[in-house]
Amino acid sequence: MAKISKLTDLANQRSQFEYQRYSVESYKWFVSKINNLRNPVTLANQIKQETGRNTNKFLIGGLYCYYYSAKTGDNLPYWDAFPLVIPLQRYNDGFLGINLHYLPPRIRAGFMDKLLDRAVMNENDDPVKVRISYDILEATKRYKEFRPCLKRYIYSHIASKILKVQPNEWETAVFLPTQQFQKARNNEVWNDSIHEIKNHGQVKHANTAPVIGQT
Repeated sequence: MAKISKLTDLANQRSQFEYQRYSVESYKWFVSKINNLRNPVTLANQIKQETGRNTNKFLIGGLYCYYYSAKTGDNLPYWDAFPLVIPLQRYNDGFLGINLHYLPPRIRAGFMDKLLDRAVMNENDDPVKVRISYDILEATKRYKEFRPCLKRYIYSHIASKILKVQPNEWETAVFLPTQQFQKARNNEVWNDSIHEIKNHGQVKHANTAPVIGQT
């Protein structure tokens, strides 16, 4: 029998308990499980090896991960080589999405709670997708955490199959430490994200178009 990933294992463990399906509560449970999970490359490779996740198509509002080689990596201060993304909008050459890895886990938990308020659930009350768009995110301060997560991805730079996170795994995947930031440590990225969230809107810009991380 093929070896399962830590994502599958923890999602199965969690399903055996009657936890309230909110990410803040999931985070508290998950913290007790991750003390020995320190190698993001190993964790990501395990997920990649589960061939049942492979998909050539993705659903807007779904949750996916994949290996990525940034086109403008040499010019970026940092980037994530294994994004965990909710796609928002398709383009001819790629798509716009929210990479949840750019938020520190505690803030990620609160943000995910807000997103799950807009989720489409399956018969087991697990999220299939969230009904969200850039316009919805931009329209209210409620979703202000999305700003450092907004990234544009190019199909030709996706370096693996797109890997689907199954509905019962969402709240586990959100906190699994699979981020692989290049050129910066986790805390450096997360501190920048916190600063961006806190300071957005304090300075008025002539150009109101969104500033999207080019990847």
